[in-house]
Amino acid sequence: MERISIFACESQPMVIAGLERVCERSDDLSLVGSAPNWLAARGGVISLQPSVVVLDNASGYRQSAHFLAELSALAPRAASVLWVNDLGETELIRALQAGARGVIRRIQPVEIFCDCVREVSASRIWIEPELSGAWEAHARRGHPALTPRERGIVELVAQGLKNREIAGALGITPGTVKVHLMHIFEKTAAKDRYELAMQASRILGGREQGERNPSDQLRRA
Repeated sequence: MERISIFACESQPMVIAGLERVCERSDDLSLVGSAPNWLAARGGVISLQPSVVVLDNASGYRQSAHFLAELSALAPRAASVLWVNDLGETELIRALQAGARGVIRRIQPVEIFCDCVREVSASRIWIEPELSGAWEAHARRGHPALTPRERGIVELVAQGLKNREIAGALGITPGTVKVHLMHIFEKTAAKDRYELAMQASRILGGREQGERNPSDQLRRA
């Protein structure tokens, strides 16, 4: 049986040691590498191309969203699991929108963690039962489509332009840009322009051909 290779981005040595022991006792899991932070992890992720990357959320959601976006470029086949102390419905949805395939709290038993890793490695989304309803409702509800003007603004935000620069490029006022951005944030659930820029590729590109609806991929704990 081919083992599921795991790379852990985790700052606590004792946690890594515990994860090593869990994988040693498992028939299908293997810890192939670890690093205390994402900067140190990049080289290992590129060279090892693991099946699953477990990412500690200690640096906060904004930084984690950046890591998740970069991970998709460095290791396209790797599924990501966000390891958190606590997470509400809004943060859960944003984490999944940013690219996480699983979100699990540290207090969960080892068996649940292993189930999560196995599910995401099989291209399914894994969410704790008490939060799965929020994602299912979000997937069913969806968001209104962006207008051509709004899509153009998203592209310019992704390029790093400020409101005044966007206004000049599109021939509109900065105030109009601000109104458009308010509508875009509502439609995409992006919290701010940084998050919008990080998610621009997904927002503008939509689902890849053949990809299933998120609610169809959901597997509960």
